[in-house]
Formats: sequence, structure tokens, C-alpha cells
Amino acid sequence: MNFFLGIFPDKETVKEIKSVVVEVEEVFEGFDIPVRWSKPDNYHMTLIHLGEKLPLHKKLFFKYKLKNFSLARFKLKFNKVKLGINRKYKELIYMDLLEGGDEMRKLYLELRNLLNLQDDGNFMPHLTLGRVSKELTDQEYANICRDLSVVTKRLDINKIQFFVNELKLVKSKDGEYQVLINLSDSSNIKL
Repeated sequence: MNFFLGIFPDKETVKEIKSVVVEVEEVFEGFDIPVRWSKPDNYHMTLIHLGEKLPLHKKLFFKYKLKNFSLARFKLKFNKVKLGINRKYKELIYMDLLEGGDEMRKLYLELRNLLNLQDDGNFMPHLTLGRVSKELTDQEYANICRDLSVVTKRLDINKIQFFVNELKLVKSKDGEYQVLINLSDSSNIKL
């Protein structure tokens, strides 16, 4: 079980992302690389990971702290599909941002401060599409990155965008998501 604060794209954006994934899947299938793809209903951008447990008193504390929080609307625009967000997460297939990353970082820091959470200093805005299910050789990694670059240019991913006007506190268990707090209505908490 995991808990996080996240941003979820609207339905139209999810459809556009799904069409990108169809093309990206072919890159991995061409190299016979197994991938665990994210469910389209679960596409999101994690703002703050809150851990594997969230006791009742913390949920109530978050609800109280977020009650007067005002989320300023901003636009997110995607850039490219990439593999490996850093050395630790080489298996991650994700879309990075062309626009909105600075606003997300600002929101990340503001919420960390509001909720009295430590800054882990390792925040990189992205939307996870899937994870490679095997250890890649250096050659496989280089070939896939090259092909992803070609696919990204062809698909005009930088035209995929949406406006952020809500933030959700989510409980994730076995690939199923349950919204505990929706910041567009922070009084709506399910405990």
C-alpha cells in the first residue's frame, strides 16, 4: 500500500497519452523487452510520496492543513518519452515536461512546507508510462533511447497538455487507486 499527493490528467489527455503508449510499446516489442505498462486510469504525476502507511491522525492532520490551501491553476505540457529517470530508476519509462515543471516544483515545496514534510531534494516532474521488467544491457538501453527519440519527434508529444486545477491524496493498493482527499473539495475525505 502507498499514499501520495498526485495530479491526474483529464480524460482527453489520457486518450492522447494512450495513443503515445501504443507507439512506444512497439519500440520495446521490437527488442523483445518485457514491460509492465501503467493502466490508463492510473496515469498521474506524483507530487509527494507519503509512504506505505498513513495513520488516521495523519489523514486528519493533512485534511486540516489542506483545508485552506488554494491551488493556483497552471498548465502542464509534455515534452518527450524517455527511459531511465536516473541511475537508480533506469527501468522507468516516462514523459517529461516542456512546460509546468517550475510550477510543479513550487507546489511541491509549498506543500512539503505546509504539511511539515522533509524535502528529499530529489523531485523530478514526470508521468510514468511503464517499467521495464528486466535488467537492460548498455546496448539495449542505448538502442531503446535512440528509438524513443525518433518516435517522440514523430508523435508531436509536445502538443499534449492539460490544466491542473485539482490535487488528490490517493491510496494505492495492488494497482487500484482510492481518492482520500480531492483538493478541489478538501472536506471530502474517506477514512
